[in-house]
Amino acid sequence: MSTSSCPLEGNPDLYGLGIRIGIYIQMLTVQLSGILSAYFQVEDNIGQGTIIFVLSTAIVLVRLVNASVNGGNGGDDGRPVEPVEVFPLVTLLLLQVGVCRVSASNKTTLLIWTAELVGLTALFSWFWWHGMDLLPNSCPRDHDKAFFFAKVGIWGWYRSFNKATSVLASVAASFALIANVGTYIIFVVFAILRFARRRSDDQDSAVSKSDEDAPRNNIEISIDLIVNIGAIVYVEMALRWNQISGVYSLDSPGQFMPFVIALGQLLSVFFSAAKYLLQWDANESLFDHDQDVLQCHHGDTGRWLRNDTEDIALT
Repeated sequence: MSTSSCPLEGNPDLYGLGIRIGIYIQMLTVQLSGILSAYFQVEDNIGQGTIIFVLSTAIVLVRLVNASVNGGNGGDDGRPVEPVEVFPLVTLLLLQVGVCRVSASNKTTLLIWTAELVGLTALFSWFWWHGMDLLPNSCPRDHDKAFFFAKVGIWGWYRSFNKATSVLASVAASFALIANVGTYIIFVVFAILRFARRRSDDQDSAVSKSDEDAPRNNIEISIDLIVNIGAIVYVEMALRWNQISGVYSLDSPGQFMPFVIALGQLLSVFFSAAKYLLQWDANESLFDHDQDVLQCHHGDTGRWLRNDTEDIALT
């Protein structure tokens, strides 16, 4: 078999064009929402929808990988998934979760995000250490390519590099797990104590908000943007170089719906920003009007001290 040409029919239900564009739009939407929330008083809750989208995609990926490893058919087309199909998607999902903004005040969402981070890190580590050897491969190994600032093979040094990366990712995920679960336990304990002491609502609301989400600085925003753009290039180049076909159409409802949903989330961010600007402009206009009405002309009182008055003739 020629190593220069080994086309592979892709799985659109897993990484079709609509699903990929939906993920890309959500990545940039989360980035944009974080930037706008730093400058405008708008809620930054896009991350909640993103982690649900990632969760559903990860569940499908795990199901297909498990079926392929166990000798079954990965997709509805009767073909198991291969390593060149798995590594771009699992890397994309892990990076998306890693840079996703999740409010620390929403404990349930934070726990779901933590579980996704740990689960995807485990899947990423399993794949590069062991899983890619178990998945079927219809093409020669030297044909499988990835993007790392150039076209590189995934079975040589690049696999060793990702093994090392998985160790670092596992350490980071462990710290996130300990910190977030510990914070949640402390939150639950204090909630139980407040309930037991029957404190008033005013006392409950007196908790300091210093731990609320602080706006990200320009360096963090730039890093997130670079990661998002790099992830998009990484996936698209991997699909093209490995000659994966059948995943570049929006014709089916299964591809069009994720695209529309992600586009709606992006438009909702612009709508929230425009709504805030309109409310701010209206409040400024009302404030200026009130200032004009309530303005006190103190300079007129000096006329009596200077005897600067004029007589009004009575006729």
